[in-house]
Amino acid sequence: MPLLPRDVKTALDLMKADPARQRSIGELAAACGVAGRTLQKHFRKFLGRTPGDVLRDLRLERVRLDLLRGWPDDGVAESAMRWGFSHLGRFAAAYRRRYGEAPSATVRRRRQVPARPALSTILSPVLDRPVVHVRPFELAGTAARRAATIADEIAAALLRDRWLAVGTAGNARYQLHGRIHGGGRCLRATVTLADLAAGRYLWADRWDGEVDDVFAFEEQVASGVATAVERSLRRAEVERVRGKDAAQLGPWSLTMRALPLAMTIEATALARALELLGRAMELAPHDALPMALAAWCHGTRGAHFFTPRPGEEKRAASTLARQAARLNSGDPRVEALLGAAHTLAHDLETATVHFDRALALDGGCVWAWNRSGWVNVYRGQTAEAIERFQIARSLDPADPLAFFCSIGIAAAHFEIGRYDEAAQWFAHGIAEHPQAVWSNRFRAPALALAGRREEARQSYVELVRAYPELTIAEIRSALPHTPRFYDRAAEGLASLGMR
Repeated sequence: MPLLPRDVKTALDLMKADPARQRSIGELAAACGVAGRTLQKHFRKFLGRTPGDVLRDLRLERVRLDLLRGWPDDGVAESAMRWGFSHLGRFAAAYRRRYGEAPSATVRRRRQVPARPALSTILSPVLDRPVVHVRPFELAGTAARRAATIADEIAAALLRDRWLAVGTAGNARYQLHGRIHGGGRCLRATVTLADLAAGRYLWADRWDGEVDDVFAFEEQVASGVATAVERSLRRAEVERVRGKDAAQLGPWSLTMRALPLAMTIEATALARALELLGRAMELAPHDALPMALAAWCHGTRGAHFFTPRPGEEKRAASTLARQAARLNSGDPRVEALLGAAHTLAHDLETATVHFDRALALDGGCVWAWNRSGWVNVYRGQTAEAIERFQIARSLDPADPLAFFCSIGIAAAHFEIGRYDEAAQWFAHGIAEHPQAVWSNRFRAPALALAGRREEARQSYVELVRAYPELTIAEIRSALPHTPRFYDRAAEGLASLGMR
């Protein structure tokens, strides 16, 4: 992951190289050249997790691979103990939380499928989701045989994604295939993702590694493929349902139809998104995703002046978020949406819990980094906020919510009185997302307080053109900024004529 400090990278490498080894925090920190408290602080700051959390998940991954591959004569207990779990009850509970099923259920599913396809016929424990078939990889060269299990490793990584399922070729719309070429001491993996129904490729990439470190090579490829597949499938699924008759769509397709509308942050688009999500929730009342997205939409309507009853919208956001939280099972993006909904409803404590969960499930969850930065802004923690927005942008510059990183950085600069910088970042956010006219509520006072009166007047005109009845009191109640932030914003807006 980008932007990790050296001690965190070193610790991760040590844990990945030998997950079964018992290391104290002090021993691990000494190997990384820092104090134990520093290492723990950096893990929480940059990964949102403790070293123990990370090590536990690495061990769970190794056990799951054992169970899915069906190592000869290996039972659940033997595999768990081999990878460092001494308490089988706690192991089973942790396994269920992470994968949505008991270890014994994984074994039963593996035994119920033909031996040759192995992992590629195992379905993820998810609701209505697109299915990906992972074909056995071609192995070219003697050295390539050392990476013969890479398809299993990739399928196991994909199984953790609650927005897709891994299944057989007969029921899959998407197909993942690859080739491993081994020459001398080097390995190269080339992987492609195809939309079988549309007859086109969606994505391709390649990785290089060394035969002597084949385990790390497989892990690197599996992690990279899982991230790329998630993004590619999300775009493909959104495109697939665009323009289709909503009356003919299932709950997943309705949610994908609503997703880009929800991310537009515009009144008409949000209203349409809520219509689609309402139907999705009727069809799939036990699916947390459409409910969490609807909670986000209600919170957004209440925070950005898209409704005459913002209080009702925020209460609806809280209610739906609480309901979705009871249904969610290991989906980091749903956790991020729930955190965002609670943030917009001014419940920062509950929001923080959801963001922490999202990053514990997936340290690279872009939405969690992006939206949790706003909690830092609202608490006046500006350095932490800017850092989180920068991490989110570096992880996925093309994310539909990336413009919020610019607006968030702008708000952080405004909080500490850097009005020129704030105005520039607000302008950058609007350039990235022209629908964000509402951000002029803070761009205009930033320009005014920076002494740029003509630009401030132009920004203010854009704001009141979109919201002619807007008042300072309404702006103060919209988002949970600090009193200092709102005092300076009110000062700037009053100087421009707002009552």
